[in-house]
Amino acid sequence: MEVKVKCRKCGRLARAADFVLDPIYRMMVCPSCVKERRISEDVRKEFQAAKAKKAEQQKPKDYDVEDEYLEKAYNAKLQNIVKVEKVDDEKVKYRCPKCRYTFLYNVVTKSPGKCPYCASDIAKIKP
Repeated sequence: MEVKVKCRKCGRLARAADFVLDPIYRMMVCPSCVKERRISEDVRKEFQAAKAKKAEQQKPKDYDVEDEYLEKAYNAKLQNIVKVEKVDDEKVKYRCPKCRYTFLYNVVTKSPGKCPYCASDIAKIKP
C-alpha cells in the first residue's frame, strides 16, 4: 500500500516516496513542482539570452571596448544621482544613492542630517 501526500506548494497528490527536498522552495515538493520550476528556469534563461543577443545586434559596427567602458561608467553615474520627489512645501521624498533607502527629508530644518539606514551624508538639496 502506498501513501499519497498533498504537496504544500501546488496542492496535488503524489506518492510520499517521490517527494524531493527542493533548495529553491526550501521544502519537500512533488516531482511536478520540481519539473515546472526547471522548465520555467530554462524559459527564463532562453529569454535572457535572446534579449542579450538582440541588444548585441543593436550596437553599431564600430562599437568597441572604449564605448563599452563609457556606457558602464554612465550607468554607474546614473545610479548615484539623487532622486527627490516633492511631498509638500517643506518635505521631499529622498532616495539615498548609497543604500537606495527612501525617507522623508525636511528641506527647511535640514533633518535628518544623515541617511537613517546607512548613515551616509545627504547631498545638497535646493529648496
